[in-house]
Amino acid sequence: MDWRLILEFLVIVGSLAMGARTGGVGLGLWGAVGLLVLVVGFDVAPANIPGEVLLIVLTVIMAASAMEVAGGIDFLVRVAERIIRRNPKQITVIAPLVTYGFTFAAGTGHIVYPLLPVIYEVAHENGIRPERPMAIAVIASQQAITASPVSAATAAMIGLLATHHIGLVQILIICVPSTLIAVFIASLVQLRIGKELKDDPEYQKRLASGEVESLGAAGREASAPLKAGAMTSALIFLAGVALVVLAGIFPELRTVPGPEKQLILSMRSLRWTATSLSRTTAPSSPRLFDRSGTTRIGKYVINHSFLVPGLVSTTLAVAVGLLIGSMIGIETPH
Repeated sequence: MDWRLILEFLVIVGSLAMGARTGGVGLGLWGAVGLLVLVVGFDVAPANIPGEVLLIVLTVIMAASAMEVAGGIDFLVRVAERIIRRNPKQITVIAPLVTYGFTFAAGTGHIVYPLLPVIYEVAHENGIRPERPMAIAVIASQQAITASPVSAATAAMIGLLATHHIGLVQILIICVPSTLIAVFIASLVQLRIGKELKDDPEYQKRLASGEVESLGAAGREASAPLKAGAMTSALIFLAGVALVVLAGIFPELRTVPGPEKQLILSMRSLRWTATSLSRTTAPSSPRLFDRSGTTRIGKYVINHSFLVPGLVSTTLAVAVGLLIGSMIGIETPH
């Protein structure tokens, strides 16, 4: 048994646990502490600074900032809100599918943050325990990252699996259906999670103290009008994502015409460009939006509302992914 590896793993887990308990900036600070311990205490060599990636990030920030200023994020959130509000009684199933789709297109789960207040409001207005749709909606966005063609996770998988002749197409064939199936089944499981609001003592306590409004009492605030270029900026962004995907599927789009057909841009660079544009348009840091008190984050890291949907969806996604991989003739790398 490699005790050194076990100790390094414990350092990572410990840093994550302390960061989760601290919250906010503490997440990054404890991550830095863990890195320092690994480098100094275990002589782990840090990776080189990705200069090419940093240049790409700096270049794309201008385009990303223009999209956010133009109202592109507001437009996408408005579309998602419209879908969710049209199906209020099925919000525990609809909300995660919506957050999955938006994260899949954007390549980052940050886009789900503005939707959490909408999910809470619709659930509460219809007497549905907000914990149910909110928890699975967040988990669904994380599942979509592993299936998104423009996420950093997919870029990492392409690099790791290149020697096994597994590329973007094979990854999407496996990850998209497996994660979608997992999210859908996990959302059905969430329908049984927790007590109904009328039987929840914490909710009734907050209701009695006036911390939360009674069901149906909250009035919906009028949405501010979108900026003139909001939809256009969002469409330009999505077109850029589509171009990255096409360039990944068809390498000839990244080659110089001629007899040598030299590849002028690596897929890793393209994918990092798209990922940076998702990341730089993300809203501000999230806050758990659930005044009913049903969605909880425990101080012991694992005792929180996201544990059950996370375990169910991850287990199912891995199982279904392995099944699909075997059906299309892909062997598990050793």
